[in-house]
Amino acid sequence: MTIVLLVEGDTERALKDHLKAFLDQRADAEGKPRVRLETRPEVGHTKGRFRNRVRLELDKPGVTAVVALIDVFPNYADASAAKADLAEKAGNAADFHAHAAQYDVEAWLLPFWGDICRRVGVTQSAPGNNPEQVDQNTPPAYRLKELYRLAKPKPRKYVKQPRCTPSCATRTCRRSPVNALNSRPPSTPS
Repeated sequence: MTIVLLVEGDTERALKDHLKAFLDQRADAEGKPRVRLETRPEVGHTKGRFRNRVRLELDKPGVTAVVALIDVFPNYADASAAKADLAEKAGNAADFHAHAAQYDVEAWLLPFWGDICRRVGVTQSAPGNNPEQVDQNTPPAYRLKELYRLAKPKPRKYVKQPRCTPSCATRTCRRSPVNALNSRPPSTPS
């Protein structure tokens, strides 16, 4: 049983291992078979191209579902608009499921704000208690970029890249989502 996860960028792809661990834990607890999780960089494309990608993935043997993960910011007013747009682009396929992060997937990293600050050597209070309600005028990806700009002893970069090779993403985030932020993307000079 395979689930294909269509994602926008590196942060979403880095979450694959954590999502897989969560799904495996749930499957084991419920006595169900574990799923295979694959990622593809295909969210946000034109209607025809996206629909073809969903259809191609669902036609593969063993694929039981295609899940798209997209950020609300900056293209949509809210999560329901983003999910409705993806469902429409996918042709309302029965085994397609859209999920949207209110603003950025990076909001899911905000509960680890203290860990991120320690790793980059910056003292800064968390932007809020509820990650999904962090100010849209300064979305989480922008807040992380600023945090990395302030990093000590020298500035480090947080780059939200739209594309990355699968091997890069698996190297980036092994144990914690915070590890994805601590490493340098391959295109960032040392």
